[in-house]
Amino acid sequence: MTTLYSDFTKLSDSQQDYFYHLAEGTNTRVLDFFEKVPAEIRSQPDLVEMYLNGDAELGISDKDWSHIVSKHNGGSNEATNGFFEDMSENRSRGADNVTPEEMYEAQQSDEEEVATLLESVEDVADASGWALAADAAAGAGELALDFLAPVVGGGLAAKLVVDRCDTLEEKVGYGSAAGIATAAVLCTPVGQACVAGYVGFKLAKRGIKLFNKHFANA
Repeated sequence: MTTLYSDFTKLSDSQQDYFYHLAEGTNTRVLDFFEKVPAEIRSQPDLVEMYLNGDAELGISDKDWSHIVSKHNGGSNEATNGFFEDMSENRSRGADNVTPEEMYEAQQSDEEEVATLLESVEDVADASGWALAADAAAGAGELALDFLAPVVGGGLAAKLVVDRCDTLEEKVGYGSAAGIATAAVLCTPVGQACVAGYVGFKLAKRGIKLFNKHFANA
């Protein structure tokens, strides 16, 4: 079983039906249409749904299947002649073919939207983690805060460095050094004040976004 097929089987029946509809009457496999969905989100049906049908709160556009060579100009319905594009862009083009400039803009927009979708998933995970940390700090008072800032700050610094290293040796060496150095700074009153301000800002920013997205209509 290929990864593409495995991801396709995770979709709901209605989602699969949409791709079967696109492939109907063509010589193209249904998976070739599904492959037009960005690879980074194919394995997550919820993100595929938001990518195709839009999400106003996240700024994700509703998508049409766009023909590169328009049907008016003899273009086929095969997967090789199409891509997913902002509905408004596709419909405003009318019977014209897609230009190279428009294709490039659509690809750039896709990359930005995929990044937003993936970030929305990370925000949920981050919010859960910060909620546990905040609960621990509230329960244990200043001792918890004094201990939490160096640990969290050092860990984040180490991860930031590790993500940018290529070899295992670099990851272990530089990551450890970054974590220790950052933890040392954050043990100071000034360091803890900076962390408190930064974390507060991040919590507020992400908290508002999460509230609007997930809880406003609860």
